[in-house]
Amino acid sequence: MEWPWTTGDCWLGCERTSVLVVWLGPVQWDGQHAPFYACELCLDRLKDQALTYFMKRRPATA
Repeated sequence: MEWPWTTGDCWLGCERTSVLVVWLGPVQWDGQHAPFYACELCLDRLKDQALTYFMKRRPATA
């Protein structure tokens, strides 16, 4: 399922405002919740980091 893009603020690092963002999930802290959004550039960076992590931990195949 793909989440719809909406105009908002990127919470993932660039801190740009009024850009297209996608919801990643809730941020939870001290019993409170806030929506967590990322722009396409930051989301691509996050996906690249995750892929690098996964590839380093991939079991060796014969």
